[in-house]
Amino acid sequence: MIRIVTAHQPNYLPWIGFFSKIKQSDCLIIADTVVMGDKSVFNRNKIRTNNGWVYLTIPIGHKALNRKICDIKLPSDKTWQKNHWQTVYRNYAHTKFFKDYQDFFEELYQRDFTYIWQLNLEIIKYLLKCFNIEVEMLKASEMTIDQNLRSTDFIIALMAGCGADIYLSGPSGRNYLNLKKFPQQNIGLKFFNFQHPVYQQRYPGFEPDMSAIDLLFNMGPHAGDVISASGSLED
Repeated sequence: MIRIVTAHQPNYLPWIGFFSKIKQSDCLIIADTVVMGDKSVFNRNKIRTNNGWVYLTIPIGHKALNRKICDIKLPSDKTWQKNHWQTVYRNYAHTKFFKDYQDFFEELYQRDFTYIWQLNLEIIKYLLKCFNIEVEMLKASEMTIDQNLRSTDFIIALMAGCGADIYLSGPSGRNYLNLKKFPQQNIGLKFFNFQHPVYQQRYPGFEPDMSAIDLLFNMGPHAGDVISASGSLED
């Protein structure tokens, strides 16, 4: 059996494409040892509002830049948790399926996590279940690899460490991966092609690239089917 593996940072409230890519994989490696860049969505993502969209951002400041994301702690001031929940509730309470998932998120924003990755992983695991996605999950920080490796060498080490036959990359991988190194290590390479689905949102018009909770609250048990139909693999 061909083993397809992908890797992702444990982002906050990930978008639909995150889950669509995982749906095409047998194993997900949580890349929690990479450093946080200034364009990272590790601590933020978009939700739909009546004025378009807004970022929900966990306030960690610039001190988190260029640190390994597994080491980044949540703010000691928990005001953001109340604000995020209130914003989610205000914009989604009247969606068709919000009440089916409300209890999880309301309780989530009252819990005390130490690190952001802990919060994010809790959300990711819950949404995978909601979307009927079954996938093996590993953490890079718990794998026996050289954590100082970067870019292509780091990815190849992850793939070798979990017995991958094929690495599933995002489309941007064509721009930064050294493609020749994969066959040298007997690892196949595929690229994910995402076709953003259009679905009914609460407010008029359609805003793409929202957090996957937007799809969940609007489409409920049908959200998994939407995700399944939104992605494919390319050479």
